[in-house]
Amino acid sequence: MASWSEGQESERGRAALPARAPRARRIRAAICVTVALALAASAAPMRAQTGNLPRLGDPGGGELSQMLERRIGEAIMRDLRRNASVLDDTEGTDYLNRLAVRLPGAASAEGFRFEFFLVSDPSLNAFALPGGFIGVHTGLMLAAQSESELASVLAHEMAHVTQRHIARMLERERQGSVLSIAALVLAALAVRSNPQAAGGVLALGESVQNQQMLSFSRDAEREADRIGLEMLTQAGFDPRDMVGFFGRIQRASRFHDTGAPAYLQTHPFTTDRMADIQGRVRDAIVQGAPARRDDIGFELVRARLRALADRSVDGLRLARAHLEAARGEGTGTADGVRWYGLAVIAHAQRDFEAARQALAQARSRVSGGDAYLDRVGVEVELDAGMLPAALALADAALRTSPRSRTLVQLRARALLGMREFPAAVGFITERLREWPADSQLWKMLAEAQFSSGNVALAHQATAEQYALAGAWPAAIEQLQLARRTRGLDFYTGSRIDARLRELEQELRREREDSKTQRRDG
Repeated sequence: MASWSEGQESERGRAALPARAPRARRIRAAICVTVALALAASAAPMRAQTGNLPRLGDPGGGELSQMLERRIGEAIMRDLRRNASVLDDTEGTDYLNRLAVRLPGAASAEGFRFEFFLVSDPSLNAFALPGGFIGVHTGLMLAAQSESELASVLAHEMAHVTQRHIARMLERERQGSVLSIAALVLAALAVRSNPQAAGGVLALGESVQNQQMLSFSRDAEREADRIGLEMLTQAGFDPRDMVGFFGRIQRASRFHDTGAPAYLQTHPFTTDRMADIQGRVRDAIVQGAPARRDDIGFELVRARLRALADRSVDGLRLARAHLEAARGEGTGTADGVRWYGLAVIAHAQRDFEAARQALAQARSRVSGGDAYLDRVGVEVELDAGMLPAALALADAALRTSPRSRTLVQLRARALLGMREFPAAVGFITERLREWPADSQLWKMLAEAQFSSGNVALAHQATAEQYALAGAWPAAIEQLQLARRTRGLDFYTGSRIDARLRELEQELRREREDSKTQRRDG
């Protein structure tokens, strides 16, 4: 038992290590320029002669394979998670991914697996990474006034991925290893909300023929505009919202003391490009594209992000006062969303009775948002110490929303709190078949296995949690501890041995990349 805890402590030290610094000036300049100009977010409206524009992306062409592109993206994501850049918000993340699935490109893109995630950043931005990872800043999500506006951003970024714009740009400067390229993309992301830093990156790129890259980026942006608009229209979203959203971002730029918003820094608008999108939107409207109504989840997720934007004592107090002062300004669903925000804040303040009352008010006004309201209800009872009530609420909620990952996590918490460890093991193991990349479920499974006396399986679950973070040495250490556990049966031992070989191979690959990085640096 002590050795399992020691393994956890050793990983805490590893997780605190800083991200690797960029190397090779020429590669850094080139990739920072291309990423800063064309990889970051979204569906900018503008006009160019795109009727005969060739499809730049060729899923079967180019030297950079989709497998390598995915490896680069995974390396970037591990660093982003390690540095707490990715917002740990299961509900918001799942909402983004559900919204993206409604766009036709999400299902038809052969060989691509999209993963959307939230970044806690008030700036208006979003970005696509190699391998299908797409980040959305909370600031942009809160600025969107409809699902069509938000979907226009997602569609544009998905087009960058499916057309392999990112891969083709990375191919131009491919002297480095996976780790070095990942570090360079991270360097570009570091300037996403800092116009002065972005200007420095652009100045650096002038010495490496960035005009050719810039031209390519303009073509890629126009193609992403065109394909993104097609996806938006086919899914039944209002294409006019694409123009409206980016026009509003442009107008907002005059109120920024430091220049244009981050979105405009990475996706400069032109009159031609705006006119092109407006023309395509008029054609879509003539063809009678149906308009979707916003899902209530759009308003509830945004209400929660807004309520918890500042989790300090003063921040929560001010947010609560603002919502309470708005009483009577809205009716029906809008007022229900306000009450939901109050319930979220009251729960964060541990004012459980006020949270229950606000939630009851929200339920009487909001229809179709049961999973979101139930989530707060279960959390309130859990944190109030009412574990049987929390479990009963979670069971009832999962009957109507069986694919809510947030409710699954909360039910697992309730089982652990009630010391129902065998039941927790069975429940979490079953749900991990659907969400094998959920590190919170692996963490809870490790606790449940350990408390059930299954020490080897607890080590194995902890290893998977570490592996998701790319902490290969810590994951290997946990599997080695599992392998040395007394009374291990042959079947479990064989599975552990097989997984151990896989992780050792990943560690060797990373070390080889590191050697290449040092040699070229």
